[in-house]
Amino acid sequence: MKICIVPTMFPKYKGDYYGSFVYDEAKELVKRGNEVHVLTQHNPRIPYEEIMDGIIVHRFRWSEPKKFKALVHFTGVVDTLRIFTLSISLFFNLFRLTYKNDFNIIHAHSTVPTGLVAVLVSKIMKIPLFITVHGMDVNNYIEHPLKHLISFTLKNCDMVITVSNDLAKKVKSLGVDGNNIKILKNAVDTNRFKPANIQKIRKKYNINEKDILILFVGYLDTFKGVFELLDAFYELSKKRENIKLMMVGEGPKITELKNKVSEFELEKLVIFTGKISHKIIEEYYQSADIFVLPSYTEGIPLSVLEAMACGLPIISTKIGGIPEIIEEGKNGFLVYPKDKKELEMFLDYLIQDPDLKKTYARNSIQLINKGFKIKSKINQLINLYLEFNKQKTS
Repeated sequence: MKICIVPTMFPKYKGDYYGSFVYDEAKELVKRGNEVHVLTQHNPRIPYEEIMDGIIVHRFRWSEPKKFKALVHFTGVVDTLRIFTLSISLFFNLFRLTYKNDFNIIHAHSTVPTGLVAVLVSKIMKIPLFITVHGMDVNNYIEHPLKHLISFTLKNCDMVITVSNDLAKKVKSLGVDGNNIKILKNAVDTNRFKPANIQKIRKKYNINEKDILILFVGYLDTFKGVFELLDAFYELSKKRENIKLMMVGEGPKITELKNKVSEFELEKLVIFTGKISHKIIEEYYQSADIFVLPSYTEGIPLSVLEAMACGLPIISTKIGGIPEIIEEGKNGFLVYPKDKKELEMFLDYLIQDPDLKKTYARNSIQLINKGFKIKSKINQLINLYLEFNKQKTS
């Protein structure tokens, strides 16, 4: 098959974490003999066209004033203008690409603007369209005026894929026919993400072998619950020795977080790594003891699945699709968003009970092996493509 993928996020280079879930999916599709094209935004100092692990990547030019905020925030007039200008550029580039290539499927990731533009092009070019909903758009805007645009987009594609049962219900509430919704949960490459005793990361950051290392991997912003995590760790540090907190990633709140670390006098206990290449991110999971993601909103976060595959017990929040992958009392604990007291309490449980930590770690691996392997997901996706094309031609 010849497939055109239109993502909101895609890595700028090999090892870039940004949009790595789309990259991994596309790479697996190529391995199965499919011709995969990706249309994404251009960034300075990278080629407009290149082949990455067999994926044919096309990058289109789009002028964006520096003051424009991240696409997912939609905070006002500036962001509305941003979406509008991006949509126009994306439309002409996607139309040109589909005109030159005889694609069997267009597969967009997210609804606005990628899914919306893909709807228009798919109707003109008469190419079947799949849209994967990851959570940020539907979760954040189901009670927002933009929900009408999201609803229009999802009603006018051929198949909606959601990454969780929770998202499937929300998509259905927007008026989308349940027969056109399929659930394909996020997945990981278990050849890479697996338990291992990696000491070089601990040595690099001067972490003692006896230290309990608590790990966060993600965007350093308020909605990821990073301030609650820091508050919980501060309280924990008053009564527990030999604990460290490592925050992997970058984001707009990093300066504020570092100031708070100084205020709490935790400079020797809290480590900010900055941006880490996705090529080696598994080494950070493999060096840790506990993984924490206290987000306010999520679909099914890839970082949690990666941590589980590496054999870590998880503490996360009761939102989105997270309760579908974290079984309380089996492989982790769930807290309500912003509840730093419960966060501290469950961290303390795991720190005090090494046997419980080992049991949860073992169960995390078993859960991944049962239903979250990337190869199984790609098999299901290809079957959906083939099944849909068969229905269209019969």
